Amino acid sequence: MPKSRGSFNTSRSTTPSESLAGAFTLEDLSRSRPMSAIPSEAPKEVTGEGPSESLGRYLSGRSIISPTSSFAERLNRAMNEGHDYIEIGLGTCGSVFELPGTEIAVKKGKDTKALWNDFKLTSAVYAAFRNVKNALQDSFPEHTIPKVPQCTTFLRPQTLAVKRFPVPHREPGAGIFMDRIPPLPEVIREHLINEYFDPETIDEAQNNEGNKACLVRVYLGEREPVKKLGEPKPDKIFYDSLRNFPLRLNMMEDLDINVQALADEIAIALAVIHWQAQVDAMDAEFVLGSSCNKPDEPRTWMPPDDEEEPYDVHVLDFATRSIHLWVLDFDKAKKIEPTKNAIHENLVPSFIGNDPYYPRPDIDYDLWVRFGNTYIKASRIILKRKGAKSSMLKLPQMFLDAVEAKIKEHENWDAEKDIVFGE
Repeated sequence: MPKSRGSFNTSRSTTPSESLAGAFTLEDLSRSRPMSAIPSEAPKEVTGEGPSESLGRYLSGRSIISPTSSFAERLNRAMNEGHDYIEIGLGTCGSVFELPGTEIAVKKGKDTKALWNDFKLTSAVYAAFRNVKNALQDSFPEHTIPKVPQCTTFLRPQTLAVKRFPVPHREPGAGIFMDRIPPLPEVIREHLINEYFDPETIDEAQNNEGNKACLVRVYLGEREPVKKLGEPKPDKIFYDSLRNFPLRLNMMEDLDINVQALADEIAIALAVIHWQAQVDAMDAEFVLGSSCNKPDEPRTWMPPDDEEEPYDVHVLDFATRSIHLWVLDFDKAKKIEPTKNAIHENLVPSFIGNDPYYPRPDIDYDLWVRFGNTYIKASRIILKRKGAKSSMLKLPQMFLDAVEAKIKEHENWDAEKDIVFGE
């Protein structure tokens, strides 16, 4: 959770936030062109930029980062060594663990039905993305199609062995084995801490093992508090954890991140979820993580024709990573039928009730229009491939209109004034 201390400073020069902007620049991150490797060590002496400039470049750019982090080292070591699971996150229906030395994550929890639903719908959404990826990539060549972790195994409480989990997590529970979303590289983590943490805690945060599991939540539908006329200046918000770090719209703007590209990619993802997977996306998450350059189709190595002495072969390279948008967590989601009723009963409540990943017309109308245009284009591509009737092609626009109407209906709603608790 964020902590408020000090003063809120909106003026920026060449500070940590400009380097951050360099790290998070989606302008390059969204391109399909060849990518250049960036060393994960602090690049100041090479680039002459501060942390905020680097952040904007990395997180808005489609650069490949060659990390020297412990994550890459663990993955490039022998993957069959026996290790215990290490906790890397906490979800609404369970805790998430990594299996060191592998690209495997395990989500474990007591709510077997919720985990089973997550397993089923994540698998459905993963299949949907694979089904339409080429068609969407052809239509959006300037963007990268978001990724979904592949679920490989579901184990019920009676079959999941718990002895390899940390002692506090050895109670019986169900488990999902899936692709781990690689965390953001060390250079980005350092810049985030330098820019958004209390200066008194920076050294401690840089050495905190928990901050290595860094994923960034993309909050295009929310800004940090700003000064209003006649009100005192709000305190600057400091953060104390990089796990599920909330990067809000104003922070992205300060970092000069290409928010239009992010809005496009989230719109493409939502179109796939709604109309290809036919899932309502309730409580789904959109995060920036890494991608270990693992192709969607299995990568193979072809031996040379001529005879050679044996040599080391690495088919999958964990030492180079690109920044990528991921979609995950479908434990609260539901399957839908593409109907008008589903829009009002499922899709609109899921959109408005989720964390503020999506652009909103009451926050940034231009970004909302951009999001909507991309969503409509992607949705029509998907529906036409499925042979949808003309009446069904109207559903995506109907959904956007319903969202905008619902937000306008509640624009003067005040939680403190309008929620009445029973006596």
